[in-house]
Parts: sequence; C-alpha cells; structure tokens
Amino acid sequence: MSAVDGVALVTGASSGIGAAVAGALADSGAHVVLVARRIAPLARVADEVAERGGRASVLVADLAAEGEPQRVVAQTVELFGPPVVLVNCAGAVRLGQVHELPPRHWELMIRLNLTVPYLLIHEVLPYMRKSGGGTIVNIGSSITQETLSHTAGYAAGKHGLNILTELVALENRDHGIRAVAVCPGWVRTELSASPDELGASPEELLTPDDVAEAVAWAVSRPPRVSVGPVIHLAPTSGRAGTRASITRLTAREDR
Repeated sequence: MSAVDGVALVTGASSGIGAAVAGALADSGAHVVLVARRIAPLARVADEVAERGGRASVLVADLAAEGEPQRVVAQTVELFGPPVVLVNCAGAVRLGQVHELPPRHWELMIRLNLTVPYLLIHEVLPYMRKSGGGTIVNIGSSITQETLSHTAGYAAGKHGLNILTELVALENRDHGIRAVAVCPGWVRTELSASPDELGASPEELLTPDDVAEAVAWAVSRPPRVSVGPVIHLAPTSGRAGTRASITRLTAREDR
C-alpha cells in the first residue's frame, strides 16, 4: 500500500470502524487526528497507534454541537497542518417507523450522518484545492441499496451522504481530490446488535478491519486513479444481509 504523507482527520475514531480506519491510515504513514466525544477511548486508540509506531493526536468534540465541525478543522490545521485525508465516520442510528420516530432522533441522524460531513468537507476542501489534492471518505451504509421499514432517518441521511460524495467527486476531480463513500453492510462492533440473537453467527459479519482496509485502499490509489465514488461492502452470507438483519431486529423490537 502506498504511503499517506500528511494529516488524516478521522471522526468517530474512538471505537469500531473509526478506530480501525485510524489504525490503518496510521500504519500507512499518516499522522491521524482522532475525533470523538469521549477522551478515554480516544486516548486508548492513540496509544494503540503509538505502540505500532504510528502517529496519533486527539481532539475531543461533540460534532452535533453548533460550530464544532468548524472548530475541529481549524484546530487541526493550526496544530498539525491541513488534512490530506478526511474520513467522516461519526454517525447515529435510531430505528422506528415514521409515525413513531421522535423528531429529535430524526434531527440527530440528519445532523450527524449528513450535515456534519458536509460542514467538515466544506472546511477542508479549500485546503485540499490549494495543495492540489486529497481524499475524502464518507462511511455510508448498505441501507442505501434497498428500502427497509423503520430506517427513515438513517436511510435519508445516508442516501444524502452518497449524493454529497458524488457531487464532491464531480466538482473537485480536476483539483486532484477524490471523494469516496464506503458503504458497509452489517459490521460486528461493540455497538451492533448481537448476531446470535438475529439468526447469524459472528463469523458471518464484516469486521471493522474489513472496512478499514477498503478505506486505506481507496486512499492509497495513485492520484491518476478514480475510484467509486460509491463502494459497497457486504457479508457473503444472506443471514447477515441488511434486509434479513433489519427485518429480524425491528420485528423483535416491535414485540
């Protein structure tokens, strides 16, 4: 894998996919700036990166709060330099049928899954354009491949994120900037539903490292190579498919 020379800003980096992505980018040579709300897990990820010989710095931020995305980019630039890679991994999931979904849950999902990535991209793009290159990776979802009940807020945000990614790629390709949405299916993390309770085995699910490897691959392509802009990753097993898992999960919660 080609080296990543410069700063990689990774949100949602305290656990799961975000932590795995940060580790993979650090292994490829990037100075990773880890962003999330909780200092203790961020510090653990930074320590793990350092133990492998990588470079990591921590910025604590609640990206859902007004002005925080802008502050994160400004502070990253001031302390470490302009990002050559931005990975938007922070997000939120709340399931419920439209008539039952609280407006605050809708607003949180649209904010974290779509508006925050837009704000971070908006702040980072001028630096990437000035330097003549960079890569923006948005962590999307396989939920965008089909219409599933109970997923209105989450699906709307992730569909919008795919469109945002495509537009950023289109508008910035002549400036040497790539934008890619990596859209995984069911990933085994500490926050995911238990596969044993939903008819699948843990071995059938994707791992955070599976997603991180896809991100690192996209970031490390030579500048002449365009990828995506939307890349889907899915478990091979139908038992771990998005429709099967969401249907079983929502049926259990509706009981």
